[in-house]
Amino acid sequence: MTGDEAQGKSALDSALLFLSREAPLLAALLDCYLTPSARQALARAAGRRKAGSLSAALRVAQILPDHPKLRKAVVQALWDALPEQRQAAEFALEDAEKQASQVLLSALAFDLVAGDTESRDRLKKNLEAWKDLLPEKLETEEASGASGGASTAKQKAKPVTPLGQTTEEKVIGLKEQLLESRRALAQMEEEIGRERGRRTELKEQLGDAVAERRDAENRAANWKRKLADSSSASEREKALVDEAVDARQRQHLAEQKLDLLSWERDDLRACLEDRDRFYAVEEEEVPSFHNRPLLQKEQDLAALIANTGLPFRVLVVGGGEPQYRHHDKLQEYAEVMGFTSTWRMAEYVSWHKEMDKLGTDMNTRYDALVILHWNRTTFTKKAREVCNQAGQKPCITCYYEGFTSLRETLQECLRQLLGRAR
Repeated sequence: MTGDEAQGKSALDSALLFLSREAPLLAALLDCYLTPSARQALARAAGRRKAGSLSAALRVAQILPDHPKLRKAVVQALWDALPEQRQAAEFALEDAEKQASQVLLSALAFDLVAGDTESRDRLKKNLEAWKDLLPEKLETEEASGASGGASTAKQKAKPVTPLGQTTEEKVIGLKEQLLESRRALAQMEEEIGRERGRRTELKEQLGDAVAERRDAENRAANWKRKLADSSSASEREKALVDEAVDARQRQHLAEQKLDLLSWERDDLRACLEDRDRFYAVEEEEVPSFHNRPLLQKEQDLAALIANTGLPFRVLVVGGGEPQYRHHDKLQEYAEVMGFTSTWRMAEYVSWHKEMDKLGTDMNTRYDALVILHWNRTTFTKKAREVCNQAGQKPCITCYYEGFTSLRETLQECLRQLLGRAR
């Protein structure tokens, strides 16, 4: 794989994650670039089919964010299907209707592999405006050309018989009708999916409203009984004061929940942005540490470690696939420095499931923890708590900009471990 291809696939992967927030848009993109057989193959790779008659593209779009292997397969399929000629463009709907489908597909392909925020925003805007104009990719180039180029077919001179249309014109017309029917069917399937989701959401809201109404009725009945049983104005006043206090407490809890949800939303948004930053870091070639001398400060540090005779064990957590490729170099560096180390990629989706395992590992297997700084804020906070509970073990944040920054952070970590050992 060339560097340009790797960079393009990485940008394509980020664009797919960006579009997966709106599954119908991503499904429309897959329909216009991938053949039906390719879409069906990806849908089968997604696993067991959910209830409902969703199209293959829509099923893939809904599952893609939580299925790394499927996302990798979709990236490869789209990369092979994208046109070689890519030109950025932005047309209003009335102008886009006058353009050939190849021009629209070329513009979308350019934004898919560009990799910057402006291109992703333009991609979403164009896809929303053009989705009804884009032809569905068929199994053969001839069928695709017939479905996507009705205007071309009209321009060709056809001999007209006295009975009216020629057979070829009838075939083209039937293919256009079939394409329109498929588009209408896909739109209806999307509408059905949205309506089902809306109905489920309304049922949940109705259940919550019924529960709240019952609670309110119970509280009202309780206070009515208390007021009826009260024999003096002072007791009724006390009951009202108690109810006011209870209302303020409920208000305070609701405000706390709102603050927590807002903070978690910002944390999730930052998580997605930071993941894109990791994949945007330029790949670096790290030479072997067995074939070059260490710096003087590293040699002194290695000598101190050797004198202590303690097998320091350091766990590194964070980064994406481009950074994790240096795991072997990390182990080489640890070997020449006289300690052992393991690198784990950051878990962005279900990081909380890893906390129990991290707690066990920090108590039994590792002496220190290094966290790459583009981790989720919540994860970093919990990881520091785990290290403190494991005996105030070092927990250092590495502001990762390359392997050199990780190397310097490991030196600081080893100095802290030596200080604890004295």
